[in-house]
Amino acid sequence: METALMNKKTNIRTQNKKESNLKLINSAIKSISKRGINETTMSNVSQGAGLSQGIVNFHFKSKELLLIETLKFISNEYLEAFEKKLRKAGDNPANKIAAIIDNDFDKKICNQEKIAVWYTFFSEVKFKPVYLQICKERDEYYNRTVINIIHKLIKFEKNNLLSAKSIATSLFALTMGLWLDQLVDAENFNRNEAKKICINHIKNYFPNQFNKY
Repeated sequence: METALMNKKTNIRTQNKKESNLKLINSAIKSISKRGINETTMSNVSQGAGLSQGIVNFHFKSKELLLIETLKFISNEYLEAFEKKLRKAGDNPANKIAAIIDNDFDKKICNQEKIAVWYTFFSEVKFKPVYLQICKERDEYYNRTVINIIHKLIKFEKNNLLSAKSIATSLFALTMGLWLDQLVDAENFNRNEAKKICINHIKNYFPNQFNKY
């Protein structure tokens, strides 16, 4: 009985810690998107989360640790959504590419807050190796996955002159450019149009396999 009660209390504490961490990270995302990294303080984050600064310091011993966990959070959030979309797309490579594009412009991924945070951290990677490593891991996984899918499209197309790496790189660059458009001109940004631009880019290489898009 005592063991069960202790386990229940431990589970409650663990759940409370997770909830507090999530509140703090979401608050950090909002603060970074508004103020940038340098102007974001532990006080901003605690106030935004509705928690005391003591709780912030308990969960994250320093601002730098909070920033690292925030970057990891949005990276993992992206990758989890990415994987979910791919699983739902099935085995067809054209459907998989369409799913990746759909994910990249989903409201949960492609919004001003998240894009502002991504670009803020990107601007710091030269000076912060840990930021570079987190961003690099995400980008390398994305590129590796997209290249493998495009290899299958090329195989079906029977066109050995096409380069999977070049096509994947161009799609990534196009997506990042459209993300930047969303950041600087949100009022005129149209996510459906952005998806269409990316689909049409891929369709130029594989018209028959993307004729339904």
